[in-house]
Amino acid sequence: MKWEDRHDVRHVFLEGELDHEACETIAAAWKDLLATAPGPVVVEMGAVTFVSSQGIGLLLQARARLKREGLEMFVHGLQPHVRKTLDTVGVFKAAPEWDV
Repeated sequence: MKWEDRHDVRHVFLEGELDHEACETIAAAWKDLLATAPGPVVVEMGAVTFVSSQGIGLLLQARARLKREGLEMFVHGLQPHVRKTLDTVGVFKAAPEWDV
């Protein structure tokens, strides 16, 4: 996971499989990353090849935390098979702003 701030927007770049192992690694850094975001967070997922239920949970928890702080979170660059997974489990109903 890498990140950078551009004009008060934090861009988080994820790659590979967002599975149990990756989520454990990301979770620790994720808290600080969200807590120090200067504004909205854009999660760049163009290089993500797989998302497990734990990965979906991690993303939705991050979105909820940011919403409580008055910030928005968006996902960008979903590969078709990852988009299909998120759609199948109803993520776009919970986070309609991600369905772009």
